[in-house]
Amino acid sequence: MKTIIAFLLAFSLPGLAQNDSELLQYKVETAVWCSGQLRGEPELVLTPGQPGQFEIDSPESRWRLSVEIEPPSAGEGAGPDALWFKVEIEQMIDGRWQFLTDTMLGVPPGQPGRITVLEQGDAESNPNQAPLYVELRAHRIDSE
Repeated sequence: MKTIIAFLLAFSLPGLAQNDSELLQYKVETAVWCSGQLRGEPELVLTPGQPGQFEIDSPESRWRLSVEIEPPSAGEGAGPDALWFKVEIEQMIDGRWQFLTDTMLGVPPGQPGRITVLEQGDAESNPNQAPLYVELRAHRIDSE
């Protein structure tokens, strides 16, 4: 059995108006390690509320991640550029995608959010040992 750990970062910047979120786009950069090997650095361009998806293959496993960006609501007291990453992780098992977990990470733009899958009994997570270790970073795309 696998254990999921999500590293949450505190919101450090002032709040974003929900109405403006439909006009915004973000470039999401990722780095994905599987069992100690960097397996890909997929990029997504996301509009809040519209998820993107990517798959990562390694000799031991195959993973699918769905990522969505969402600004926090005004009542959450977050900074103006703070974001929620909504992430869903699936793993290919016996030829079928199996839902593993979903989580939300509070992350200021440009700062990393990390998600990892550990084997049961592992107490530590890092890119060198986890079956899946993902780092996500978002940057706002300014309209011209």
